[in-house]
Amino acid sequence: MTTYFPQLLEMFKRTKAALTDFMGILEPVIENAKDDHERLYYHHIYEEEEHRFDRLEYLMPKLEHYIENPEAYVPNNNDAIHLLQDISLEKFGLHNFLEHLDLALFSFKGTEYEEKLQEMRNVTASDYQTIKELMTELNEQAGGSPSLAASVPTDEKENGKDNLKIEMYTQQPSDNGGSGEKGSVEVESSPEETQEKTSYKKRLTVGSLKK
Repeated sequence: MTTYFPQLLEMFKRTKAALTDFMGILEPVIENAKDDHERLYYHHIYEEEEHRFDRLEYLMPKLEHYIENPEAYVPNNNDAIHLLQDISLEKFGLHNFLEHLDLALFSFKGTEYEEKLQEMRNVTASDYQTIKELMTELNEQAGGSPSLAASVPTDEKENGKDNLKIEMYTQQPSDNGGSGEKGSVEVESSPEETQEKTSYKKRLTVGSLKK
C-alpha cells in the first residue's frame, strides 16, 4: 500500500505550490476589492485554500515518514485509517481547488494571470482524476472504505440532487480518454454533451454568483 505514497506526496507538493501561487493572485484582489461583497467572495475562496495549505503541512510529513519507513505502516490500525481519511479529504480539496480555478478563469479572463491559472487548472484536473483512482485502490487494499462522507463532493454523491451537479466534475476515472496517459482528463464529447456542459458553465460564472 505504501507504494502509492511517493506518487501522492509528489501530487501534494505540486498542489501546495500551485495553491500558494493562487493565493498570491487573490491577495491584491482582496486588498483592492471595490466593495464588501467582492472582498468577502474572494476572502472565502482564499480562506478555504489557506485551510487546505495547513492540512497539507500536517499530512505531507506523515507520508514522508511512511515512505522512509514502510515497515512502520500497519494496515487497518487507527493511524493507517486516519491517514487514508486525511488523503481522502485532500481528494475533496483538489476538487474544490479545481472549482476555484474555474471560477477564477471567468474572472481573470484576458488578464496576465489567465495562462498561469489555465496551466494550474489543467494539472489539477489531471491530479484529481489520478487521486480518485489511487483512493479506490487504497480503499480496496484496506478492505473497506475509510473515506469520510465529508470528502465526497456534491457532484459525486450518489443520492445528491442531479440538478445541482456540474457535469464536468462528475466524470469518473474510467471516463478518461485522450492519449491514454495516466491522469489525462481529455474526454470525447458528443455535440449534445458539449452543449450541455457549456450550459452548465454559463450558469456558473463569477458574475452570476456574485449577484
